Amino acid sequence: MEIKMKELKIRSAIKSIIWRLIGILILGGVTFFYTRKWVTTSLITFIHHGVFLFVFYAHERIWLKCKLTGLKRKIIKCLTYETLLGNLILGTITYCITGSWKQMTAITLTYIGIKHLIYIFNEIVWEKIKTGKVT
Repeated sequence: MEIKMKELKIRSAIKSIIWRLIGILILGGVTFFYTRKWVTTSLITFIHHGVFLFVFYAHERIWLKCKLTGLKRKIIKCLTYETLLGNLILGTITYCITGSWKQMTAITLTYIGIKHLIYIFNEIVWEKIKTGKVT
């Protein structure tokens, strides 16, 4: 029998900050790979992650109310966050800054693809960390 645990807001905030740091490194690398411009890389990376600091926190809090468990939960949670929100928001930011559909598509698809690969791993790691959880 699975025991339902509650997550403190501070835990959601810490998870959000750590996930942002990982994302900054990945998005910065991907964006620079495609643009070779530090200013463009910096603008896209910092605007995206500034917005997503709040998006991730809200996403975490909303998912605490969801009753799904196990791998199904992780996959659907990943798809709503990375696929839906990630593509819409990063795509919009990237296009506004670069003005290029080609760069927007390359940056967004590469970044989101990489993030999909590590999102579920991140969820598994946080399941094992008990700090900030209460029964």
